[in-house]
Amino acid sequence: MQHIIPGYEKRKVSIDMLKHLATLSVACIAFIASFYSQMKQLPDYQEFLVHSVSAFFFCVVCTIIACFILLANLENIVKIAGTLQHQLLRLSILGAVGSFLYGVWKLASLVLGNAL
Repeated sequence: MQHIIPGYEKRKVSIDMLKHLATLSVACIAFIASFYSQMKQLPDYQEFLVHSVSAFFFCVVCTIIACFILLANLENIVKIAGTLQHQLLRLSILGAVGSFLYGVWKLASLVLGNAL
């Protein structure tokens, strides 16, 4: 008989979501780096690129922090409720999702602003 930990699947899905955010952020940074020479010709490109690359980098850092906390407490996440570690986990997940969305928004604004 298998021992089932309450909320185990939810934590695994959270870790997978964070891994996907980190992967997409690194891919966006690579995309920006590969098309940098073409983007230099666009007006006002520096502000958009600095903001989007910074946001994607911050997303990667936040996802690494959140994944470490989730993996370290995979079986006993309930025990860290209300602690500093729990607050750091919540902030890092919020930071990862928020900075990813901000980075995508800035990158899309650059592309769409110059396409139209």
